[in-house]
Amino acid sequence: MPENSSSSSLVERMSPNAARLVLALLVVLAALLVWIGLGISEPVKRAGPTDLDTYQRVVEALRGGQNYYLALHAALLDGGYGTLSPLNWRPPLFLTVLSWLPTLAAAQALLEVLTAAAWVTAVAYLYRRGNLAAATIGAILLPLSLLSIFADRAELSFELCAGTLLLISVSAYGLGWRWLGFAVAVLALFVRELAILYAVVCLVTAIKERWWREVVGWAVALTAYGAFYLWHWNQLSALIGPADHGASVDWLQFGGLRFVLRTAAFNGILLVLPYWAAALALVVGLAGLVTMPRALATVVLYLLLFLVYGRPENGYWGALYAPLIVLGIARAPSVFSALFVRSRQSSAAERADALHSGSSPPSADGSVR
Repeated sequence: MPENSSSSSLVERMSPNAARLVLALLVVLAALLVWIGLGISEPVKRAGPTDLDTYQRVVEALRGGQNYYLALHAALLDGGYGTLSPLNWRPPLFLTVLSWLPTLAAAQALLEVLTAAAWVTAVAYLYRRGNLAAATIGAILLPLSLLSIFADRAELSFELCAGTLLLISVSAYGLGWRWLGFAVAVLALFVRELAILYAVVCLVTAIKERWWREVVGWAVALTAYGAFYLWHWNQLSALIGPADHGASVDWLQFGGLRFVLRTAAFNGILLVLPYWAAALALVVGLAGLVTMPRALATVVLYLLLFLVYGRPENGYWGALYAPLIVLGIARAPSVFSALFVRSRQSSAAERADALHSGSSPPSADGSVR
């Protein structure tokens, strides 16, 4: 499906009955998620220091000249984190770069500049591939999604940084800036390993669209990342000793739609709204993303992962895909409008389509004349 697929062309290929079915399924999905959202309570927070406390301690240790892995190991042990799984050991790039900056305020300013760039490219994408109405909606709603960057010590969040990079990458690809989209996607992968799902989407898309130079680029990038992660694993494995232990609760929780909604709610203003609001935003966003296949595939992969993977307190992982939902919400009015128009077409129009195609329309009693 090309990046510039329009809602009208997609819906025009549907029969009126298919359009009615899609609308009915969206209503059912919204009702189901709202009902689940009404039953979600706030998760119990882990005891001890928060993740941001731990990352700030590591940054301060790096500024003092300490080795990254020694600093992270000490912080994880003191915080009561499991250290036997490499997933608790974040790769060094993000916190190392933060340690090069003079203060966390400078890191916050850098995150704000990155977020502004994401807003500009996303609005340009909506205008280029949609219309002025979609761009206007996006220009208004994206800041409400991205305002999470103003939370306390947001500059220390791997997920907020990676999610902002994914928004820039998706928008760059949509604008035809393929190599910028590629470069930013690779950077997001080195910031947070969970961005591998988006990397897979980009690789598959490049193969499907026969952009062979990009396919080669992804082969090189993923090979380099594999070598980097193997080195990362060896560095942390060398520090494992008798004091190390596994996590008290495994990440494979099968949290289902409840955990999916926890991640969907980690989206700017939705953080202070009830979970049913996140449920509605998710359904509307998914409907609109049918015109943006790269973003849709990315969001769907994260939703499928979070059906089974992640503890209740890991809802902040939703920051990886949350900004993409807003792209879908901006495009949703045109999608719903096209669906409503198609669904309201009369049976007479269907019979006319059948006559035009050379087949016989059904008679009033249902028999074929």
